[in-house]
Amino acid sequence: MTDNAQNHITILGVETSCDDTCASLARATPIHGLEIKSASDLAKINFKILSNIISSQVKLHKKYGGVFPSLAKREHQKNLPAVISQAIKKSKIKTKKQKESKEDLNRKIEDLKILFGREDDFFKTALKFLKNSARPQIDLLALTIGPGLEPSLWQGINFTRAMAMWWDIPIVPVNHIEGHILANFIDQKDKNNDDELFPAVCLVVSGGHTQLILMEGIGRYKTLGESRDDAAGECLDKTARILGLDYPGGPAIAKLAEELKHQKDELKIKLPRPMMFTKDYDFSFSGLKTATLYSFKKQPADIQRSKNYIRAMAFEIQEAVIDILVYKTLKAARNFQARSIIAGGGVTANQKLKERFQSEIAKLYTQPRFLAPDKIFSTDNASMIAMAAFFNLDKQTDWKEIQANANLRIK
Repeated sequence: MTDNAQNHITILGVETSCDDTCASLARATPIHGLEIKSASDLAKINFKILSNIISSQVKLHKKYGGVFPSLAKREHQKNLPAVISQAIKKSKIKTKKQKESKEDLNRKIEDLKILFGREDDFFKTALKFLKNSARPQIDLLALTIGPGLEPSLWQGINFTRAMAMWWDIPIVPVNHIEGHILANFIDQKDKNNDDELFPAVCLVVSGGHTQLILMEGIGRYKTLGESRDDAAGECLDKTARILGLDYPGGPAIAKLAEELKHQKDELKIKLPRPMMFTKDYDFSFSGLKTATLYSFKKQPADIQRSKNYIRAMAFEIQEAVIDILVYKTLKAARNFQARSIIAGGGVTANQKLKERFQSEIAKLYTQPRFLAPDKIFSTDNASMIAMAAFFNLDKQTDWKEIQANANLRIK
């Protein structure tokens, strides 16, 4: 351990699975032999976020109505040194300038060239950062390796591999989906709650993912169902674009839906809830997107431009997505006798979705505990990656062995 109180571990997390460049410093106290069963068990870990930096590319991708991979790759290369430096500085952890021979320095530079291959500009960016930065007193690097956009994933992977090699720090590769689930355990302060957390049904819902996962315990997962086409967040982005709203679509639709509250009779719109009542736990949102497009095109031009009509459409789109997500999640919770429902991913920042879960859970005979992360930990962030690494300390991997896996599955 370095620069820590006895038994503390300090983790630098890096997340670049899509269009956010993220870095975070966290410090935690490992509890050896502790099996996490309840909130009071989580409170014993004492996991503290020292910094959580997110550089968003939303403005850059707005004109495309979604993430443009080659632009995301370029921005990650530009942003990583600044975001990591800011995370280290804000955390106020100590740094120490390394003393090494010219021979060792040249060997590291050669290794760095091999690591970055043909990415000569990125190699120069990383080399400048490493030569000008003192080694932070950290114990572990945590890194998203998938799922996500492969061009984005590789930028975070190669930069983190470079830090691991240059500073001789081990890496724990992290599944992005597990990060979203475990984001719910950040800053857990419910020390006196001994209610069982597991089994839990987890809903991970974002721009790229919509999955229902049975969680028997930390690290013990089984996918129950997922979207067969568009993810829920992707559907919100695409329907928002049809209506002429800004990207990302989820917040834009939520804002207009909140203004309306209830549809007026003369603007009553009814969209389908695809696959809502199927016997499985899968989802499909492409039909909702298509129905929105057909409904919009049928309207006269003056109606299409009407603020009242756009509000009513936004309201119904949001209602349809929430109806499907809540119904299927609660069905799984009942069938698997879940002690808790755990939500994660950017769409879970939607306040209406959280309120619906809470109101529907209150109607159940057995009321599972509902967990949803704070908004800052719902969207992509590196604190959740640090948290996931903390629970996977036994998966430390040599930097040379780490690869991107854009289609990485959770068990």
